[in-house]
Amino acid sequence: MESVRFGRVVFMPGPNRGKYPHCHSLFIDDEVQAVVDPASDEAALKRLAEEKRIAVVIHSHWHEDHFWFTDLFAGARLWVPAADLEPYLDLENFIRWYGFDAPEHAQQWRQILAQQFRYRPRRPDRTYTDGETFSFGTTRAEVVHTPGHTPGHSCLFFPEESLLFLADIDLSRFGPWYGDVYSNLDDTIASVEKVRKIPARRYVASHEQGLFQAPIDDLFDRYLAVVEDRDRKLRELLGEPRSREEIIVSRIVYGRPREPKSFYDFGEWATMRKHLERMIRRGEVKEEDGRWRLVSG
Repeated sequence: MESVRFGRVVFMPGPNRGKYPHCHSLFIDDEVQAVVDPASDEAALKRLAEEKRIAVVIHSHWHEDHFWFTDLFAGARLWVPAADLEPYLDLENFIRWYGFDAPEHAQQWRQILAQQFRYRPRRPDRTYTDGETFSFGTTRAEVVHTPGHTPGHSCLFFPEESLLFLADIDLSRFGPWYGDVYSNLDDTIASVEKVRKIPARRYVASHEQGLFQAPIDDLFDRYLAVVEDRDRKLRELLGEPRSREEIIVSRIVYGRPREPKSFYDFGEWATMRKHLERMIRRGEVKEEDGRWRLVSG
């Protein structure tokens, strides 16, 4: 993939189509130079740090595949969503927000975050919320708070460029991720519906295809249909009582076993747990003795 310029906003592709552990980034080449989600190509971001005067780094949310190379911009101010502040302040907050329920997994991720992703506790220079406008010179970006993926997850709308940065509403065939402790399935759906109403002509997402041209209603429909498909498959599975392990090995989310098994088992359960919680709230499912089943009648 190649970089693409939209006025003063530059799409910077990540390796392997921006798939985890990378993402696609934005560079704003204006009076105030800024980078959004610097976890794309490390070499390209290094050149940016060396050749430009990056004043601001903006994170769309707190996940490691969006902040990875932030340390390249040591002199820049860091702006993050207010609702995602806690994981930036302490590594233990970060681990807690992911919800690792096995001590060995938590310890493994402490090492991965510190060594691979270069996590260091930091108090951001600014927190932002829905409706704020960032001015970089002639370029403006409006904050669109889109919770669900994380509490603070935010998109950016550049009105002059008619460009909407979707962040992790990535429109991939995998569908939405809402498996963190503070993720919210209903908020995820509402946020997708919110951004699809924004009158953009161009879209940038953080992963995979990355660039889209309007109209893309069919892609929003396909993205949300993944949620309904997960619901449908889970209901079919819960025709008889099922344990946590039985739900995990059904592989509703990932489709097949993947390695490392512990990581994907965690992701499978984290996602299915959100569906179970919603079904329980709706009175569709009951939990008894560590097993879940559909409520008859």
